[in-house]
Amino acid sequence: MKIIPSLSTTKRGRVPWEWVPSDLPAFLQELLQIEFHCRATAHLALYRGHRERDWLLDSTFIRYVKQHILGVEPTFKLCRDYRHSVAYQRLLGELFLYKFGTKTKPNDELFALEKEKECDPWFEYMKQIQQYPKEDLGSLKGSFLLDWTQRAEIAVYFANDGRQDESEGAVWVADADAMGAVLHQDLTVGEILLRFEEALRADKAMGIPLIFCPRKQIACDRTKNQDAVYVAQMDLRCDLEEIWKQLEKERGTKETIVLKLVLPKRTKDECARWLETEGICEKLVYPDKEV
Repeated sequence: MKIIPSLSTTKRGRVPWEWVPSDLPAFLQELLQIEFHCRATAHLALYRGHRERDWLLDSTFIRYVKQHILGVEPTFKLCRDYRHSVAYQRLLGELFLYKFGTKTKPNDELFALEKEKECDPWFEYMKQIQQYPKEDLGSLKGSFLLDWTQRAEIAVYFANDGRQDESEGAVWVADADAMGAVLHQDLTVGEILLRFEEALRADKAMGIPLIFCPRKQIACDRTKNQDAVYVAQMDLRCDLEEIWKQLEKERGTKETIVLKLVLPKRTKDECARWLETEGICEKLVYPDKEV
């Protein structure tokens, strides 16, 4: 994306790629402008909603490890020297491989579907615990996947759902085309796990985030309705924003890979009414949720 705010009332936040609209109509206008720009340039836009402005683009696995093992808040970044260290990479990598391969793995049914329907068992397993966290039986919670959507209004739903009226939410927008060749429809998560382990043993960098959208997947109404796409946080030490901004800097193309649009405080009810007019509700987002 090569884009700037369309409204003079939209201010820059703590960083240049954080946009802070003045109210909900301004927020929606900026979001619409971003959508139109990406369609006009034939770029694939991915959206992710956070009900807290300060949440990092970290996977559930990293948020859990930071809070329950390292004893730091999920929104806190460890000091740069340690965050980028081999020691930290080894710590996170070993915990990750302990969960996925030693402690837990896909069940026999998923491995059978790999042979029958060419589904990716490791992707389906991680997708399942992303969509249904209560089924995550591991002692360490989450995976290295982050859920994104191709529908902006779905991201707005997640940014508003459960938000306190005095809190600011956020919708992140990532330009998949600006990332480079990171979309994988044939490379399996199992293959990525093997590469992950090889890099970990050699103390090599894990690489940039990868987008997974396998050609063949097990049907899931939640995934379908949310128009979900999954981004793998390969380098567990750094959240996606940090990695993508470093990638922008290295390439020097002035293409924005990711930006954050802040959902203003005191707009919760107004935003809920707008979502209703768009047909976005809990029943759509969670069609199989038990009452």
